[in-house]
Amino acid sequence: MSPKEVTAQPPSTTDPGRADKGLSGKGLKAGAVGLVGAVVIGVSCIAPAYTLTAALGPTVSEVGVQLPAVFLVGFIPMILVAFGYRELNNAMPDAGTSFTWASRAFGPWIGWMGGWGLIAATIIVLSNLAAVAVDFFYLMLAQLFGNPELGELSKNLPLNIATTLVFIALACWISYRGMETTKGVQYVLVAFQLLVLGWFAVAAFSHVAGGTAFDATAISPDWFNPFAVGSFSAFAAGVSLSIFITGAGTSP
Repeated sequence: MSPKEVTAQPPSTTDPGRADKGLSGKGLKAGAVGLVGAVVIGVSCIAPAYTLTAALGPTVSEVGVQLPAVFLVGFIPMILVAFGYRELNNAMPDAGTSFTWASRAFGPWIGWMGGWGLIAATIIVLSNLAAVAVDFFYLMLAQLFGNPELGELSKNLPLNIATTLVFIALACWISYRGMETTKGVQYVLVAFQLLVLGWFAVAAFSHVAGGTAFDATAISPDWFNPFAVGSFSAFAAGVSLSIFITGAGTSP
């Protein structure tokens, strides 16, 4: 058999369905993440409790009661990005996501930059998440044991850093264990987040209905008017923050 005949043969792959797309059978195995698992992981990427804690206040400070309008505006580009990711996953399913897609479309340099950009973003976000978790961890201990001094431990810088490193190490260990472990942990964490947020929402509406809410503001149609924002700079800042909130789960 001549070299020409050898190279003319189709490449072998563990997934015959991918042969026509030139993709190897590597990465996440088919069916490892079902519909429920994908929804749970998507919600966990958005991290609703952390996102609302870290970004809702700054967004309100920029746009005030027009927060719902700014959220709707920020949702438009994010839903388009989500559709783009869906099509890329359908055409080229690969655990490398942005690295693989950008490398095939624009070359290895762009793919390399995209991959390292995601790594840097993950490190920054993970450390920030852990730092926020440390503050609320000690607040939780103060509430559970009825000792306000425990809540002040988060202001002890060496202890804060040590506890943050423990949380980061725990997150890395869970990721190292694989997708099945990650999915199981996320089931628990997402359920807990949604339960707490639902509890807060019900309590908020109950206090408003009972007239005991602090600084309650009546709902107005003007809340959904993006043109009612005081200035363009405030609108741009609000949209940027809303994209962070609504788009956290679209990052591949």
